[in-house]
Amino acid sequence: MICNLEKNRAVVLILFLQVYIFFFSTTHLKGQILLQLEINNEIEAVKFNIGDVLVIKTKSIDEWQKRKLEKLIIDQNLIVFEDGMVELEDIIKVKLHNNAAGAVGKLFSGFGAGWMLFGGIAHFTTKNKFTWETLAIGAVSLGIGWLFNKIVSQRTFRIGKNAHLRIIDI
Repeated sequence: MICNLEKNRAVVLILFLQVYIFFFSTTHLKGQILLQLEINNEIEAVKFNIGDVLVIKTKSIDEWQKRKLEKLIIDQNLIVFEDGMVELEDIIKVKLHNNAAGAVGKLFSGFGAGWMLFGGIAHFTTKNKFTWETLAIGAVSLGIGWLFNKIVSQRTFRIGKNAHLRIIDI
């Protein structure tokens, strides 16, 4: 009888702790403020959190700026960066980088450079000669790497044309 009573107390204690943890973990959650880039004809939007880095062009500065997001103010549509703030309407372009495509581009570039380097070393140290085939393999690899780094790994969006920016509170 005592053994069953202790088991029941243990079960009740475990249930009480689960309810306690669930109740307090759900009632003290804070909202999250995000900067959302909605791209035309795409279902998923790109979300930027506090601390993320944005690459943008503004109406006042027509150069690409890489800035770290510090704070978002919903009421005034302001984005606060480390070195100042920008109104949401002042951003005209946003650039996104695809890190996987950039890595593939660097891989191809490294392979092409290595192929040509070792082909040149082999030309002077062995009987193997630096031929057009060696040059073609290295040059094509370097070209593919450059294309991946410059074209495939980055996308530019014009705000109001093919994308929209908004600050949301979840």
